[in-house]
This record gives sequence, C-alpha cells and structure tokens, in this order.
Amino acid sequence: MPESSGLFNFFKTPYRTTKPRTSGLTMVEGDFMLAVAGMNYVKDLVEWAGPCIDYYKVGPGMMFQPRDLVTRKLALLKEHDVQPYLGGCTTEEAIRLASYEQLWKEVKALGINTIEISDTVQPLSMPQKVKLIGMAKRKGFTVLAEVGKKLIGAGGPKAHTPISEVIRQMKECLNAGAFKIVYEHTEVEELHDKGGGLGRLLEVAGAVGADNIMFEVPVNHWKIVSPFLGFYIEHFGPNVNIGDVDPKHAMQVHCYRLGFGTRTAGKVAPGIGV
Repeated sequence: MPESSGLFNFFKTPYRTTKPRTSGLTMVEGDFMLAVAGMNYVKDLVEWAGPCIDYYKVGPGMMFQPRDLVTRKLALLKEHDVQPYLGGCTTEEAIRLASYEQLWKEVKALGINTIEISDTVQPLSMPQKVKLIGMAKRKGFTVLAEVGKKLIGAGGPKAHTPISEVIRQMKECLNAGAFKIVYEHTEVEELHDKGGGLGRLLEVAGAVGADNIMFEVPVNHWKIVSPFLGFYIEHFGPNVNIGDVDPKHAMQVHCYRLGFGTRTAGKVAPGIGV
C-alpha cells in the first residue's frame, strides 16, 4: 500500500498486504504484450503506482527494441519492487518452435525471474505442462501457470473448459510447483455469457483456494473489467490476486480494493486475507 500522503486520513480502509506480497497481487499487462513502454512512461508509472503493482507482464515487443533500453527499463521496474513477468504466449510460441530453453536463458540474463506457462492457444497435454513447470522451477524461475483457452468459438475451442477440468488442471499445476494459477479471462467471460458464471467462479475458488488463483480482467476494456473486478473483491476480499490490469488502471484497481469504487463501496470486508 502506498505511503500515506496525509490526505483524507480520516477514512478507515481495509487491511492491504504490503510488498513483498504473496496475496493481494496486482499484475499489469504491458500495452498488449509490447513489453515495457517508453522510459518516461515507466518512470511515471512506478512513481505514481509502483507500490500497488507487483508484476509487469512483458512480451515479444522486447525483440524490437535496443537491448540497453530494455535492460534499463527492466532494472527500473525491479528497483521499485515491480517484477517483470514473461507472458505465457511468448513461451507458447517458443515451445512451438522448440526454442523455449533458449528463450528462458535469455530472459534470465535480462533479469526476468518470473514466467508464465500456458496453453491458451498452443495445445499442451497436462504431462507436458507439468514437466515444463518443473523445468522452469529448476532453472530458478517463479512460475505462474495459466489455465483456460483464448479464441473460444473464434478458431479455438467451441465451448469453455468444463469447471471440473479447470479445477483438476489448477490442482495439478499447483502440485507441480506453480506459485499461482492464472485464470484466463476469456474463460471467465464465456462463463458469464452463458449464465451462472459467477457461481461457477465461486465453485472453482472453493475447490482450489482463491489465494492460489490470479483472476484476469480484460486489459483495456474497463466497462467489462468493472463487473468482474467488483465481484472478485466483494467475494474474495481486498487481497485477491488480480491480473492483466491495464497499467493506467492500476490506481483505480487499488481504490476498488479499498472500497472506493461504484461496485465495491460498502462491500469490502476489513479482513486480513483472501
């Protein structure tokens, strides 16, 4: 939680975990996987909302920038305890090209120590996914494993993953050593669109443990984000793990966590955890 500015100190707010956090995590999505944005942008972001952000997702946009610039931006994030985090789609493509070990070696050299292993687009069997989690752990990475599919009904699966299968996969990834499970927001939206989705989210959280899950919200679609964000915070508390936040919404997410939001006002329990 950011240090008090001395403003509005008469407000009593719920307890928020502080860095280094293991719950109440916020992961921001870096401009549609275009790695970290410009140096001035990064400086402004960490000054403005750095204490609220735990992970900054980076991706293949790093390939098209000078190495020195990328290194300086990543170092600035880490200086403010914001961990650069390699998104799963980058590793998926590297797996397809049989070059994931080279990818991991290079991102490690860049100082990126957190990676996501997913099969949201490229298919992986659970034994393959479990093996990759173990390999990444042995190389010293903190691993977040993503469960769910993108492109549902749009060139991908015809329907969402059955809840029983979501629960099974999440548990297997945790048993393999994943730090958190990222729940793909396309799956959550699909549940919502088909009806009864919020109850099913509660079913997943009850079976796996909400603290073990990072719930994605769709980046750059705030009108879509609000209902899900409010639901997560209302039901799982201010220290629920939230991912794929648009960086410019980081402070708004923090305010929602503390009950300063149209969907969380008067609904955020003052409890200590999820």
